[in-house]
Amino acid sequence: MYYWDTSALVKLFIREIGTDDALALRADAPPHATATIAYTETFSAFRRRVREAALKAPHYHEVVRRFVQEWPAYVRINLDERILERSRTLLERYPLRTLDAIHLASAIELQEQLDEPSMLISADAQLLRAAMAERLETKRILL
Repeated sequence: MYYWDTSALVKLFIREIGTDDALALRADAPPHATATIAYTETFSAFRRRVREAALKAPHYHEVVRRFVQEWPAYVRINLDERILERSRTLLERYPLRTLDAIHLASAIELQEQLDEPSMLISADAQLLRAAMAERLETKRILL
């Protein structure tokens, strides 16, 4: 199963560098997974692009519609005490941002639940280095 962090997930909905790779991966091996926090984090990324004039209002509404329509298809890892504790431990080991630690903890949890390898997909090099150190398969989407 593929686990998508928000940096990669956004590329599925907004055309930018890395979008073609992200779309190819999404078509490759469903189902796909992410953390429930990705919902809010993805909307934040969409709004940031509007504020920075990288995304115009009419296109924004289409992007939001598509994202909301596709969201139920993702396997979602809930933020619970186990994820919180694991993310704290990961922050002690690696120089990660808060939400990246939660994404990594969620990807590890997914792999343990499945008892088979899963792949973390991200555009964040630091997150991917930590994921490799945690023995996850990874795929980098270009920024």
